[in-house]
Amino acid sequence: LQQGMEEESLMFQGLQTIHRRSKGLLNFVENYRKLSRLSSPILAPVRVGDWLHDIRRLFLSSEVSYIFKIEDENLRLMIDRSQMEQVLINLLKNAGEACAEQSNPEVVVETSYLADKHIFQLSVKDNGCGILPEAMDRVFIPFFTTKPFGSGIGLSLCKQVMTLHGGSIRVSSELGKGSCFTLKLLVK
Repeated sequence: LQQGMEEESLMFQGLQTIHRRSKGLLNFVENYRKLSRLSSPILAPVRVGDWLHDIRRLFLSSEVSYIFKIEDENLRLMIDRSQMEQVLINLLKNAGEACAEQSNPEVVVETSYLADKHIFQLSVKDNGCGILPEAMDRVFIPFFTTKPFGSGIGLSLCKQVMTLHGGSIRVSSELGKGSCFTLKLLVK
């Protein structure tokens, strides 16, 4: 009887492990699908002010201060608004999480237009703890994450969207002072 109970217990533990790994694999496959099925952007003219004010509304009730400094609200960009909103939401969410433990958590979104180069630039800067130097080169790699429950696809998707738009995304960071992600797009 004792041996039967031990076998049943081992079998139950084995089934729990199989169930847990199955859920992990399903999450991995779903995240991989998101990365591999990103469609080509459908470009349309979007007014910078409209785009950013809509995003700002999503972060109003946060305990983090989200400050928007928009140089030219009337500037029009040829972008896939839905994809670019996802990029910005991801960057703002990450920035908010990075500085949430600070006494005055703050995320600043700032835009500028480099007219001589026809480049629109948007930066998202937080006053969080910063990114470890050894992680800086890997933040855009699919499935790399420093978060306990992160999937590692957010910044990878951001980079993919920016590349599909003919733009770029860069990061700079200083430990103890925060991070800054900068998007650049050619204005056509």
